[in-house]
Amino acid sequence: MAGLKRVRDEADGPAAKRKRVDALQPKFYAVRRGRAQGVYYTWADCQAQIVGYKGAVFKSFPTESDAQAFVDGQNPEKPASSSRPIQEKFYAVARGNKAGIFLNWEETAASITGAVGPRFKKFNTRQEAMAFMRQYASPEAVKAAEAGLIVSGRNAEQGNPEVEAQSRKKSESKAKKKAGAAGSGDEDAEFANHVQVYTDGSSRGNGRVGAAAGVGVYFGPNDPRNVSERLSGEPQTNQRAELTAILFALQRVPVNRKILIITDSQYSINCATVWARSWAKKNWVSSTGEEVKNQDLVRAIIEQMTAREKAGGVTSFKWVNGHNKNPGNEAADALAVAGAMKPMV
Repeated sequence: MAGLKRVRDEADGPAAKRKRVDALQPKFYAVRRGRAQGVYYTWADCQAQIVGYKGAVFKSFPTESDAQAFVDGQNPEKPASSSRPIQEKFYAVARGNKAGIFLNWEETAASITGAVGPRFKKFNTRQEAMAFMRQYASPEAVKAAEAGLIVSGRNAEQGNPEVEAQSRKKSESKAKKKAGAAGSGDEDAEFANHVQVYTDGSSRGNGRVGAAAGVGVYFGPNDPRNVSERLSGEPQTNQRAELTAILFALQRVPVNRKILIITDSQYSINCATVWARSWAKKNWVSSTGEEVKNQDLVRAIIEQMTAREKAGGVTSFKWVNGHNKNPGNEAADALAVAGAMKPMV
């Protein structure tokens, strides 16, 4: 009996109670680096962002605020000194719809969306941002930035005349080299007769209640087919925005044409080219026995691809590394970010 009593004591002891309490505590899963950055409420949702993603960075937290802080690049387990100032960011736009130094991404995105050849960069100090302006902005924009002002019109669109002249020479030189290499195995030569379009999705507060997502489709400067819209319906996730952008791109190109969709979403490419076949055979049920998420968008994309194939067209995909100074990808990203700030229709 003594042995039995000891087992009961341990089962009802502090350690066991602590385990039961911990099991009841909610967990918030923060994905700092993965397919879609954000805070997730279930381990399954978190896994979808990190499994198979090289270099994924994630962690669970007892509070949503700590999880969001981790996503934002902080270490919530190490309390910050109350005397340490909040790190400001300075966005220098040397060429765009408006030129100057902005203090938030929303205003920055609005100043470059739709602009021809925008030139911008983020800095930790105003001095660095100002140095960027002096190097690349027009003299009028530099004077305005020094006074803390923003300019628009030709003074914002032109940039530094000397730098622009040098850029044009470099562009012409690259174009000549590419033209000469096209016949000798250039990696994009096979897509020369494709309509090339960049797509991207953005979600502010992705994975959280109240998230706002946007869709970006970029065919080229001032192209009427470009899209910058708020994602319709729920949930407002980054993945749904990415898939919607691809669907919109397909819908804007005649089905008898060849199209190359360039995206930084490997998830979307896998959905359209790998996983959809398996899901269709299993009646759109995943390997875990659950209904496939976002299947309405994936199925709509497959319908578009099938119709294009029947009409003699071709659908091709190309993955690019996001936020890696690719002009087309950055333009699509800016359109998506601007779309996320619009009201839902």
